[in-house]
Amino acid sequence: MKRFLLFAAVAAALGACNRQEAGAQSVEAQRIAETADEKQQAKPLPDASLTAIVQSALVSDSSLDSNKIDVENKGGNVALYGSVESPQQREKAERIVMSVGGVKSVTNHLAVSEQEESAGRGGH
Repeated sequence: MKRFLLFAAVAAALGACNRQEAGAQSVEAQRIAETADEKQQAKPLPDASLTAIVQSALVSDSSLDSNKIDVENKGGNVALYGSVESPQQREKAERIVMSVGGVKSVTNHLAVSEQEESAGRGGH
């Protein structure tokens, strides 16, 4: 009988420890979640900084001639101007810009250069 009581006391003590650890873990998880929420609500990047990041992202793609692409940004709303060689590059530039954190929208004013379009139609 003494062994049973001893076992019951040890089991109860361990159970209490586990509940305290679970409580501590849930408090820690809540703190982490709150911190993540605060980071998501962080101030947006200044326009000039976001524009520079977008331009860097376009430069990093070797299939695009980023020298022919101008970027304007106001509050995370980015507009692209200039020309690219194909409709695929036009779409790719837009996808690259949308993948940049802080970009809310992209207005794509990129034109497909006429030389490339003419070559695709047999030079007419």
